[in-house]
Amino acid sequence: MSVIAQDVFMMAMTLMDEESQDGTFVGYPDEYKKKSWNVLTMLQAELLPPYLQPLGITNENDVIQIDDRTAATALPYGLAAHLLMNEDQQKSAFYNARYDELKRKRPAAIVPIKDVYGIVGTQEKVANPTTPDIDGGSFTDDKNGIYGGGEF
Repeated sequence: MSVIAQDVFMMAMTLMDEESQDGTFVGYPDEYKKKSWNVLTMLQAELLPPYLQPLGITNENDVIQIDDRTAATALPYGLAAHLLMNEDQQKSAFYNARYDELKRKRPAAIVPIKDVYGIVGTQEKVANPTTPDIDGGSFTDDKNGIYGGGEF
């Protein structure tokens, strides 16, 4: 299943309690539709990994590039927050907080770490250290262990 921009838009409209005039996508206000594609492009770019180039969303049939779970859960809240910013700041703040919460719950991608400094595998374990044994010994036996002559 691929989530398209229309799906996210309709979920956001449901969250905002906006109803279509005729029960279809066409009946939603055009002012919301015009804003939505740019906002969805921005939100999608924010959620994409840095190595992927985001594609602009220009109409309701464009496929969302992020994973379906995030597209169906987080994006509607982010879109609703942006669409309500000028109309109802309390609802907008709630939707934005929920968007941030869901954004943090996304699964992390496991990627190999590139050793750019050449550190991994170059460290040698010393079998017989040349440093003196400073632990152990007795205070009464001056030949057992090495003690620093600290000041009191």
